[in-house]
Amino acid sequence: MIAAAREIIARDGVGRLRITDVTDSGGVGRGSFYNHFGSREDLVAAVVSDSLERLAVRTVADLPEHPDPAVAASASDRRFIRIAVDDPPLARLLVNLAHSDDVFLAAVGPFARRVLEPGLASGRLFVPDLDVAMAVLGGGAIATIRAVLSTGASAGADSAHAEMMLRQFGVPPAEAAEISRLPL
Repeated sequence: MIAAAREIIARDGVGRLRITDVTDSGGVGRGSFYNHFGSREDLVAAVVSDSLERLAVRTVADLPEHPDPAVAASASDRRFIRIAVDDPPLARLLVNLAHSDDVFLAAVGPFARRVLEPGLASGRLFVPDLDVAMAVLGGGAIATIRAVLSTGASAGADSAHAEMMLRQFGVPPAEAAEISRLPL
């Protein structure tokens, strides 16, 4: 059903997403829909979550081999901010969800932790509380994506967010600025 909904949203937009179309396209009955989702909004959240998880898998797999974990963290962060430019329909779905922070962190959080943990373990990155840092990072990502979508000011937003993330994790300002502007 998620694949069917994703296809319908891509083709027609979320406003034209109908449960009947999803169940017909997915080859399941309407009752099956409600066994998996409580509402249309829950289905849209599942589509966004699944899409973000797919992006996270690709991002982690494509991270540059680099001995500095701050470089990997920056590259990963920048790729997520860039969904506002690279995939505006997904970005709009994300920022318009009632609980976008929760969906974003649930989908991306485990992958972000996997990228951050080597830097935390080595002492290269530091935060007193990773859970709080993740909440700040996720909320900031959603706000930045929303700002890019609403203002169209995408030039450098990914680098600016990554620089602030690195500084949040204890990287000195000049170094954070340099790392966040490395080519992807």
